Amino acid sequence: MSRASVYTRQPLRLSTRRSKLAVVQTEGIWDSLQRLLPSGTFEIEALHTLGDKDKSTALYDFGQKSLWTADLEEKLTLGQLDVVVHCLRDMPTSIPDSCDL
Repeated sequence: MSRASVYTRQPLRLSTRRSKLAVVQTEGIWDSLQRLLPSGTFEIEALHTLGDKDKSTALYDFGQKSLWTADLEEKLTLGQLDVVVHCLRDMPTSIPDSCDL
């Protein structure tokens, strides 16, 4: 089976934070994938992460570095998403063993 045929049956689920910058970056990845695999189907799911939801807690009080990515990584690990697009600037210095950078 060719690599291209893998993505024609099920949509490849791309996810990111719901911020404007994150969505624009993800749309760029979507465009690149469409060019590489024109017969493929791709979906973008933009989510609110912990860092987006809690507007009252100071960032230094969260106690975790992955407040922008933890929700996305969890869904990726559970198989609810196929790819997470995130700005490397916001990535923690360590990621779960089940995820690749």
